[in-house]
Amino acid sequence: MNLYEQLQVIHERLNSIGAHEDSIALVETLLKRAEATKYDRTQISQMQVLKHMLRMPAVIDNYDIYNDLQELMGDHSEVELMAREEAAPPAYEDTTRRPKPRSYYKARKAREKKSS
Repeated sequence: MNLYEQLQVIHERLNSIGAHEDSIALVETLLKRAEATKYDRTQISQMQVLKHMLRMPAVIDNYDIYNDLQELMGDHSEVELMAREEAAPPAYEDTTRRPKPRSYYKARKAREKKSS
């Protein structure tokens, strides 16, 4: 997703968590600035956008905006952590290869002789 789309997603997420008006106003201002990149093919992650926003002077000076953006980053890292946990193989899964004993093959050969 490009910058404009990421800002739209951030705007929706801020609305869904009931963020402060200043936070929503800042994102709307950034959306107006980013309209030029609306059809840009440059990919940017949401985490990068949030980190960049946290370094802005308007965010540093306003605790409400800073806290809202930190909450979004926390939600994003929780989702990332859950995805990593789901992708990891279970720790209890036995992956060792154990060959079958000779008696298994003898019994199988005997069954095949009986059936033919």
